[in-house]
Amino acid sequence: MPNRPYIFYELTNSICSKCLRKTEAKVIFENDQVFLVKHCRHHGREKVLISTDIEYYKKCREFLKRAEMPYRWNTSIQYGCPYDCGLCPDHEQHSCLALVEVTYQCNLQCPIVMRSLPRKNRNGAH
Repeated sequence: MPNRPYIFYELTNSICSKCLRKTEAKVIFENDQVFLVKHCRHHGREKVLISTDIEYYKKCREFLKRAEMPYRWNTSIQYGCPYDCGLCPDHEQHSCLALVEVTYQCNLQCPIVMRSLPRKNRNGAH
């Protein structure tokens, strides 16, 4: 029986890079790299490189920290993960500062970034 050219690692949630709709995504290991393979009903399949080091990626996923309760919730649960990004009552891991990795591909207009910015900064001046 033939094997697939990759190893399936886990299932997660993501968003389509074109329409920003929530999609399921597979995390796969292929050619010593980690990819996110998404499938949008409207735009089809998309494969995104998320790490060039499988062992480092796995070590990051193994780290667990006790869930801390913040003194004040940052955001409410309105649309669900990943749209209610930030410190919401549904965030189970811990109270932490949300970091957004800005790349040349990012236009800083996705709902995750826009919901995390204070209203006065949503005019595009970052």
